[in-house]
Amino acid sequence: MASYTIFLIILDGINDSPALAQSDVGISVGSATDVAIEAASIVLIRNSLTDLLTLHHLSHAIVQRVRMNFIWAFVYNIIAIPLAAGVLFPVTKQGLPPMVAGVSMIVSSISIVCSSLMLRRYRPPEHAE
Repeated sequence: MASYTIFLIILDGINDSPALAQSDVGISVGSATDVAIEAASIVLIRNSLTDLLTLHHLSHAIVQRVRMNFIWAFVYNIIAIPLAAGVLFPVTKQGLPPMVAGVSMIVSSISIVCSSLMLRRYRPPEHAE
């Protein structure tokens, strides 16, 4: 198994901009120069490094939500595509009406969007200062 390292850097000066741009994840603080803020992937608005813990926790919540949405979409499509293709037609002698298939796909998509919007309710954990 190949080893993969992600390079993260936290800087705030004008001379640091090339390093911020070259890193996998560049983090700058809100009081940094405009050039450093522009080059950073993430800007910490408050000048508190405890926000890195919140960033880490939030990134895990996002990855977990993406995985859950992917699993939902995969399971839904594994079930719905054969039904729409008529796999039950030999037994029931009826196909799935296109309107029902279309509406069920819309409902599935809306459920995934709503699941993603639940991340707006994210509350960071309390960290000891």
